Amino acid sequence: MPTPRALTPARRLPLIAAVLAVVLAIGGSAYALGTGEAKTTATPSAAAAGAKGVERKVKIGVFRGTSPWEVDQFGDWLGRDVHYAVDYSTRTTWKEIADPEWMLSTWEGSPYRMVYGVAMLPIGKGDKSTIAKGAKGKYNKHYRELAKNLVKHGQGDAILRLGWEFNHPSYRWHPTSQKQFVTYWRKIVKTMRSVPGASGLQFDWNVNNGNQSKPNFDPTKYYPGNKWVDYIGVDIYDISWPHYPYPKNCGKACRLKQQKKAWKLVTGQQYGLNFWADFARRKGRPMALPEWGVWKRKDGHGGADNPYYVTQMHKFINNPKNKVAYHAYFEFSAPSGDHRLSAMKNSGKRFKKLFG
Repeated sequence: MPTPRALTPARRLPLIAAVLAVVLAIGGSAYALGTGEAKTTATPSAAAAGAKGVERKVKIGVFRGTSPWEVDQFGDWLGRDVHYAVDYSTRTTWKEIADPEWMLSTWEGSPYRMVYGVAMLPIGKGDKSTIAKGAKGKYNKHYRELAKNLVKHGQGDAILRLGWEFNHPSYRWHPTSQKQFVTYWRKIVKTMRSVPGASGLQFDWNVNNGNQSKPNFDPTKYYPGNKWVDYIGVDIYDISWPHYPYPKNCGKACRLKQQKKAWKLVTGQQYGLNFWADFARRKGRPMALPEWGVWKRKDGHGGADNPYYVTQMHKFINNPKNKVAYHAYFEFSAPSGDHRLSAMKNSGKRFKKLFG
């Protein structure tokens, strides 16, 4: 496999700045007793995200599988340095969660800051692990091992999307007890940060955008507190049941009308993108968009090739009011549908023009 191109000065500086931000965050934050909420209004990364002017370039990442070469190719196509690489380990067993050797060794020495989806429970059939047991510290040893392995492979500054999209009922770590989930999250973070060399790890409290199928589920109740969270992340895709599939014989004007309605829904609905931007502002934490993309779904409920969605995302990401610290495009074809800009030429062209 070809190796990614070496870090240019432009690529080194963001990494140095990230390390300095971590040092400042560790040394400069004073925390309120009892609540775990920071007294400071924003972390250094949040302040950096609020740079003046809407034309600023928010740090960009991408998911292309476990392949530094493919991430590098994405940067070549975009004509811009990619700062973050998103990945996920297998998670059938605790062993796979704690020691994803192949994944960590593949990314070792790459020029990218890693953003990892980290499971809170194994998903293997018959596994008896529970959030309740985790809240009692039963699984601390596994996360201690994971932290050691991250440090071993030079990734002690990784961003961890711990229990990502926990508000979606399909995940094993979808909580039923607020107290148990928050306690478990805090134990994991405390355990991992205590490992020598791992104090630079950052944690992304990462929801799935929009209303969930489980009624009366309020994800904000499961926020662990600012002491235990570095980013408030939202995964958001161009998906809508009311407005997609497109009507029969829907031309360009018709498609744009449906796309605008879908964007209004994903941003304005309960627990939509605007809600989470406001939530992050109130918490004084920077936003992150660890997964986003257009979506050509097999069931037709995605907007497919939709440059309008790309434009609106660009506006949201680069609006200083939203304090987006980083975002990552999901450049991948999944079983449920295709997100690849390379497969949707109009979206790809618009993305390259706006984000390149």
